[in-house]
Amino acid sequence: MTEGTMPAHGAAAEPRSIDLRECWQIVRRRWVLVVAVTLIGAIGGVGYALLAGPKYAATSQVVVLGINQGPGAPSGTSSANPQVNMSTEQAIAQSPPVIAQAARIIGAQPATLQAEAAKRLTVMVPASPLTTSNVLQLTWTAPSPRGAQAGANALASAYLSYRHHELARQIASLRTALNQQMIATEKQITRLTQQLSRTGPASPAHERLTIQLEQLTSEASTASRGLAALANYNDSGGSIIGAALPTTPSGLSHKVVAVLGALLGLLIGLVLAFVRDAFDDRIRDQAQLERSLGAPMLAVLPPTEKVRGDGRAPAVRRQVPAVSIVANPDGRAAEAVRVLRTTLGSVAERRKLRTIVVASAETNISSGRITAGIGLALAESGRRVLLVAADMRGSALPQIFGLHNNAGLSDLLIGGNDPEELIRQPEQADGVKLPGPIARRLAVLPNGTLMPHALSVLDSGAMIGLLHSQREAYDFVLLDSPSATTAADVFAIAGQVDGVIVVARAASTRARTAEELRRRLDQVGAVVVGSVLIGSSRAGRLRHRLATLDPAVSQSLANREGDPAMPAPPPPAEPDPAATPVPGVPDDAASSTAGGSVKPS
Repeated sequence: MTEGTMPAHGAAAEPRSIDLRECWQIVRRRWVLVVAVTLIGAIGGVGYALLAGPKYAATSQVVVLGINQGPGAPSGTSSANPQVNMSTEQAIAQSPPVIAQAARIIGAQPATLQAEAAKRLTVMVPASPLTTSNVLQLTWTAPSPRGAQAGANALASAYLSYRHHELARQIASLRTALNQQMIATEKQITRLTQQLSRTGPASPAHERLTIQLEQLTSEASTASRGLAALANYNDSGGSIIGAALPTTPSGLSHKVVAVLGALLGLLIGLVLAFVRDAFDDRIRDQAQLERSLGAPMLAVLPPTEKVRGDGRAPAVRRQVPAVSIVANPDGRAAEAVRVLRTTLGSVAERRKLRTIVVASAETNISSGRITAGIGLALAESGRRVLLVAADMRGSALPQIFGLHNNAGLSDLLIGGNDPEELIRQPEQADGVKLPGPIARRLAVLPNGTLMPHALSVLDSGAMIGLLHSQREAYDFVLLDSPSATTAADVFAIAGQVDGVIVVARAASTRARTAEELRRRLDQVGAVVVGSVLIGSSRAGRLRHRLATLDPAVSQSLANREGDPAMPAPPPPAEPDPAATPVPGVPDDAASSTAGGSVKPS
């Protein structure tokens, strides 16, 4: 696809890469949501910190020792420091028996302390790169420094007491086993001694009994030495290094918690913003409108401004006239309409467009006001323009130009009246007097009697004949129409004119509405010339400024409609309005024909 051309409507879209500018636009559109969620996160973080209150942590240490001497020492290790399984001791320090003992020390309920220990107690074995550490660190967290210190020391004492009792039990069990072994061995020695006395010294039995007696005597001697060594066993289990009184709260400060909460809120806000934007198909910019409609955008018009009714009283407000090109010719809105006029003129000259209908993509857009603005801009440039109020449900054109609506298009199509008797030449627009040259080049055909069901009248030979006759008399015949989303009238007209201009509103018109409108226009064989986007204030200023500073913008849009290989003709020059009278209407006839019938030559 060559640069500057639009893809065919309905064709498969090419994969789109991530555009950081588009991401930034999404954030700008949803900034209220992002800021709100960020503030909620920050406030939530501070609130949590305040409700939780300060936390103090105290750590006591227990140097864990095993049984120092005797058979309890593992084989191959020094009797001065036997190995202790610290993983087992770490689990024992958090066990219910130890917690219950600590509860008795500090005077708390065991069940309550057991529940609190799951949140406040931390037992660690400090890492040592050279040797296996035999130190347990017990950390207790409490709202007060004294509570943290008391809890850590109580848990250390409870653990050491539990370990002492376990070692004492092991020593007692060993002493009992050795005593029983001594008693059994002495009985066997006594029995063998008696048997040995009854046998002869040279008999084989005497020799066997002697060997057995020596073995039993050796076992009794070993058991006796073991009993004697039990007195030297160390059953203390280790020693305690008490916890110091903490002086500063532990954990994160309120400021850090607030920052973390704000960052979390920002992340959630961004996710929500992108998710919401993904499900929101409202048209935001030129590219989205062109993709949805499958036609180039002709111009961006700024939204309707508000001004004070009398220039002074702040309580009285009225809308700026739609015909800003006459009311405020040097304003931003007027320049935007001139950009649209230049672009439309280039496209129309290339494609031989004379009759054009303006269709709105939603109900809150007045196609009559857009049609009036385009018509006045074209008349200002020296073109003869006929505005046809084809919205039989209530066109805004008669009201804008202050014309009586007692007879018009409906009477012409039904009764066969002469168009020259019904076409009027306005002298004002929204209460603003039209300059003479513009008034002489502009004509309006009111809609006449309102017809809620005008589809059969618009889709008739009389309508085709009217368009055919007037396209020869005027440079442009512009028709307004009811909203395409509420009435089918526009589709009856669209197939009879040379082209259709679709008007959408930024941040209001939905992409699926524009796509459906294009599909239905294709069904009736309509030619979509392009689109007009009524943008937000910021978008309108930006795109208007770009378009007015660089005339190539409108020229590139015109090139999209024709052969890309052929150069587009230059935009029509702006003639001197005073030097271009309407044929058949003398210069001095402006006042005499204003508001009355006009016959174009």
